[in-house]
Amino acid sequence: MQQNAQISPETYLSRIEKAQRAMKEFGLQAIVLEGGPAMTYFTGVRWGRSERTFAVVLPANGAPAWVAPGFEVMRASELIPAGSDIRAWEEDESPFLKIAGILKDRGVTAGKVGIEDTVRFFVFNGIRKQAPKLDYVSAEAVLKAAGMQAPPAALPVRR
Repeated sequence: MQQNAQISPETYLSRIEKAQRAMKEFGLQAIVLEGGPAMTYFTGVRWGRSERTFAVVLPANGAPAWVAPGFEVMRASELIPAGSDIRAWEEDESPFLKIAGILKDRGVTAGKVGIEDTVRFFVFNGIRKQAPKLDYVSAEAVLKAAGMQAPPAALPVRR
């Protein structure tokens, strides 16, 4: 996994474990992250956003699982730890159905799923349509409890 040379793979695993403990504390079954600061903080994977959904599902129990456009799987597999669950979606498939499938496969069929606050609405809405029985809430309390601080650009300007 290409990560910050200053941060060890064990540190990323520890961050995920903290997030999983926080999910249990706050009653969440999983959280969903898109490319951005939260994904990088928890996994070390840096991925820019585009019109094609690339996401990671961090379940409260079990290993993370990834959703990537089919044509990006080779590049993604260079960044994601070997042996990870990577689910490719093709142009005629729904990435949101893949995310819903991950949730179901991880035993998340009821309860709360946290959506990181910068996840784009069309991604959230697509997931919600594929898994309508779940309750969707902000993942921010989990991220904060796991040690992630808001990036400076997200902080309000104070005068």
